[in-house]
Amino acid sequence: MREQTCLVVHRKSANRPEVKAAVKAVQRDHPELRVVVPWNKAEKPKVVAEALARGVTRIIAGGGDGTVGAIACAIVGRDRRTLPRVELGVLPLGTANDFARGCDLPVDDLEECLRIACVRPARRIDVGRCNKRTFINVASMGFGAEVTATTPVELKRVLGGAAYTLVGLVRSVGLTPYVVRLHVPGEPPVESDMVLLAVSNARYAGGGFDVGPLSRMDDGLLDLALIREPRTLDLLQLAAEIQDITNPDNEFVVYRQLSEFVIESDQKLHCNLDGEPLQRKKLRFTAIPDALDVVF
Repeated sequence: MREQTCLVVHRKSANRPEVKAAVKAVQRDHPELRVVVPWNKAEKPKVVAEALARGVTRIIAGGGDGTVGAIACAIVGRDRRTLPRVELGVLPLGTANDFARGCDLPVDDLEECLRIACVRPARRIDVGRCNKRTFINVASMGFGAEVTATTPVELKRVLGGAAYTLVGLVRSVGLTPYVVRLHVPGEPPVESDMVLLAVSNARYAGGGFDVGPLSRMDDGLLDLALIREPRTLDLLQLAAEIQDITNPDNEFVVYRQLSEFVIESDQKLHCNLDGEPLQRKKLRFTAIPDALDVVF
């Protein structure tokens, strides 16, 4: 393990007995591992900056996808022309832990995850950029992001299920599909209705839903999956298409791999970037190759 390694733990997770036990076990072999607990979300970039000023070369994000994304953004946002690269480890402490699952980390074994974060060599991965904001896992928009932003926890729990639940919930809460336009360089714009859209750098979102089955974090591409609203009698077809999301003959599911593109609408789109909400009428997505070193 590198001498200068810092574990940044989400405040609400820091006192969990299983987290304390994992840290204690790993520190027996690596007593130099330092643990820092930011007071709130806004303090995370400051904690990262202070760690870098101390010469830390590996920062482990202890938390859910939002915490991992926030720390990754703080690392990527540095001036890398003058500073050494910093490696990112992951201790998955959230509910979904989608990024950790996409990295094939043993999310149910915190001690093993922490050991991996401490000792395994890092791999260089891409990140995504939406307008001026960075994400490392998935950006979702449309119905899913709107429910996440505006409805109670009971409805959020339904997300990521079968097509029947997805479309039925859209209708039950009175949501209507967005009309969006996809702009890809060198291609004419394509207009479509949209119930859900995901832009993935890694594979999983919504608690393990495989939105980017072809996604690789080192291919210089972002995977776009768009679900159109089906007619009432086409729910079986939609369910089948979701099970075969990459089939180019699908009618209601579109899947593309692109290095850059724009999604725009006449109404503001609810977008969720690694757990952080964003509302815009125009969203420009770009893959940034080889932007981050991640341990997995």
